[in-house]
Amino acid sequence: MDNARYALVKTNDGSYTLYLRDYDEHMHSMSGAYEEALLKHVIPSGITGGRTSPLHVLDVGFGLGYNILALLAERERCGHSGPVSVTSLEQDRSFLPALQSIRFYDSRDRLYSLIQTAYRDGFCDSGGISISILFGDAREFIRSFSDETFDAVFFDPFSPAHNPELWSVDLFRHLYRSMKAASILTTYSSAPQVRAALREAAFIIGRGPSVGGKREGTLASRTAVIEALPADDMEKLLGNKRAVPYRDPLLTRDRDAILRERTDEIKRLRLLRKT
Repeated sequence: MDNARYALVKTNDGSYTLYLRDYDEHMHSMSGAYEEALLKHVIPSGITGGRTSPLHVLDVGFGLGYNILALLAERERCGHSGPVSVTSLEQDRSFLPALQSIRFYDSRDRLYSLIQTAYRDGFCDSGGISISILFGDAREFIRSFSDETFDAVFFDPFSPAHNPELWSVDLFRHLYRSMKAASILTTYSSAPQVRAALREAAFIIGRGPSVGGKREGTLASRTAVIEALPADDMEKLLGNKRAVPYRDPLLTRDRDAILRERTDEIKRLRLLRKT
């Protein structure tokens, strides 16, 4: 599957990812796209650990739907049959041809067919599995979520350098509000500006796993359900010149304005440190 914007590429675990020409980057780790979803998001979130009550999960950055697939497959593997509701955010349906062409040739195909339907129609509800995909600016939806709604957040947008609109301290404050007390946010990024933004938004932050040779990710929670970063690591973060978060107070700024504001803040801090 190849078009002007992307190419479908097989990763080392047999699952496919997309090479995105606009960003000059792959959507997932080449060591394994499905493996990354399972090991960086689903397992670290803790929601497969024996819980059978209804779960409501937020998936920021639908991509090819692997985070949802790994969640459903892992819960099924563990024998959990409680209802699962997933709200996923995505810009548009531009990856539909690629999504419809993907096959796993195992039991995952049954679950992935539900995800394909949800991506095509915006919603799918079958056998206790409810998937809702909201298309558009994720910031608008995140602002509207009710308090203490989500049992886990898979935070998986494009990289901070390419998509700073979704990595601001102000957006993380809204996510903090919408998460339940024991909820864990998982993300692949360990960038200092991301961890600084999470910290400023009042999250406890900890290390996420390293998968496929990539740097460790980050876990964040409202309460002490994760192991916090060691004091030495936190001291290094606070002393890092790059640990200046993106800011978007009304969640309406465009990419260039957010990047420019951060650059200006870094310059102001450097001047203050010199005086």
